[in-house]
Amino acid sequence: MHVEIPRRAFIAGSAAFAAWPRCIFADDPARVATVWENPDGTATDAVMVRRLHLDLAGRIPTKDEAQAYVASKAADKRAALVDRLLASTEFADYWAMRFCDVLRVKSEFPINLWPNAVYVYHARIRKFGEGNEPWDEFGRALLTSQGSDFRDAEVNFFRATDRRTPEGWAEAAAQTFLGIPPESLSSWRRGRMAKFFAGLQIKTTREWKEEIVFVEGRDRRAELCDDLFVKRRAEVEAAFRRLVRGWIFGPDAKADSVGGSLGLKDVVREAVLSGEYARGSVTGGFPARRIDAEVLDDIICTLGGGVRNYQSPAPEPFTFLPGNRRTVCVEDGSISSSFLTLFGRPARDTGLPGERISDVTSKQRLYLFNSGRLHGLLGRVAQPGGWKNNPLVKLPLAKRVDDLYWRVLSREPSAEERRKILGLWERRGGWKKGAKPYDLLRDLSWCLFNTKEFLFRI
Repeated sequence: MHVEIPRRAFIAGSAAFAAWPRCIFADDPARVATVWENPDGTATDAVMVRRLHLDLAGRIPTKDEAQAYVASKAADKRAALVDRLLASTEFADYWAMRFCDVLRVKSEFPINLWPNAVYVYHARIRKFGEGNEPWDEFGRALLTSQGSDFRDAEVNFFRATDRRTPEGWAEAAAQTFLGIPPESLSSWRRGRMAKFFAGLQIKTTREWKEEIVFVEGRDRRAELCDDLFVKRRAEVEAAFRRLVRGWIFGPDAKADSVGGSLGLKDVVREAVLSGEYARGSVTGGFPARRIDAEVLDDIICTLGGGVRNYQSPAPEPFTFLPGNRRTVCVEDGSISSSFLTLFGRPARDTGLPGERISDVTSKQRLYLFNSGRLHGLLGRVAQPGGWKNNPLVKLPLAKRVDDLYWRVLSREPSAEERRKILGLWERRGGWKKGAKPYDLLRDLSWCLFNTKEFLFRI
């Protein structure tokens, strides 16, 4: 791809996180701060509206949504936006994806839930988040469940592990509800918890891939639930809050309080309305994080009008998903794509949060710099609707640059950015020598896609 915009302004440093190019002022942190932060170190409205949409809905705001939020003078506009996003179907979809990672929702090896069970289990997990069901009530429903994996969705908690033994189920319960990974679970605690699953059995039926979870003899799982969700409620609540806040504030996040609500929406709302969440990411210390693979795929396809290319290495039966379906809505961890693998989507083999890779790699950089697929989408990013249906064609170039910034970065360009871009247009010859605005906007789209501001939640 031929790009005349100075590469140093956009592509600077090594593949390390801190060196990922920020914006057109990549070599001047002070100027970056003026674009992203207020004088008091809090995030600007443009950063906040983008941050909230990414964290709560798994997407970036539309141009209209971003402009309306930035223009609003309402004192409670952040709370109003949070409440609207929490009530949206997009919140349920995005956070169901996150809990499906933790609960290992995957049809193929090594979990082997199989497709029918995947879909009913995903629907149950999504209902938990959408309805703000308390985590302890949801946990009790999972741990005391029995019946068919096709009709009693909760029993798939016991099937979604490669160790279908009392010890394996003890490890799954400790990891899910106490935040203790298997390698950190003491043998004493593993043995004690395993006793509650001693009578649990799984058998097949004549229905294809159907399995029945049942208990032989005394069922002691309710005792385990009383121990976890009553006697050890503080431990469960702390682990749940660390998990949720870790997705928002990073893996080192701590439980902010104990004794409050265990509803997902309540915990999320409390986090994103806090002063900690309002900090800027340049001087305020808010942790920037590369956007999840699924969300990034959706953003690129939405902006460029592209389709997804889902695939399953071992479909049983053959799986087909339409290319215009949101990637965050894909229920099955076995259905992936080369893009999702490259950008670190978890395989859902272990259920550990660290299974999702958010690091920046040289292969990711090469893809964003040189991908033919991405290059094909950039034309529609620069000129949405094509030549005939694009309402922006007759606007001045500065207005078209503003439109591109709002759609891609959820803000208007700074005066310095606009000056540099329009200056480049003049150096290319401008209108006098027949330079094409489309070419400039396509190159600018490519540059914006390769900035930290686009690729990271800042």
